[in-house]
Amino acid sequence: MNKFKTIGISISAVLIILLFIAFFEYIFLIIIGLQYNSLLNLVWFFTLYLFLEIPLAFITHALLKALKSVGILQTSKGWLPFILNTTLTFLLIEVIDNFMVNIEIEWQGTLIFALVTGFIGWRLGKEEEEPPDINSEEFKKIDNKFKS
Repeated sequence: MNKFKTIGISISAVLIILLFIAFFEYIFLIIIGLQYNSLLNLVWFFTLYLFLEIPLAFITHALLKALKSVGILQTSKGWLPFILNTTLTFLLIEVIDNFMVNIEIEWQGTLIFALVTGFIGWRLGKEEEEPPDINSEEFKKIDNKFKS
């Protein structure tokens, strides 16, 4: 009997949490104007987004760090990463939206989502260390480690 109580309470707690998340997710999706025909289409949309966004973000991040190291940029932080990440997120979602006929998202919703994710990425990026300049001693030490 105790075993069934424990299982029942655990399942109930998980279901309540899932319903809570689903409710707020539904409200957020309605606010940004996302419309979909089935849950499978929505999952496919977010899967595509994640698998395409991760390499784009990695390349963008690495490019900014490389440009900072060679002296083209003064910093790899600031407004440029925010603008670049926001623009790439916006374009990526719009491209996926155009190719998926069962998903529709208003451009205003895409812009809001891109701004929010760009802002979050910008805030998280402020804590990262800057890469060393190409002429610095630190860079020369790193270069010597790779050469030996």
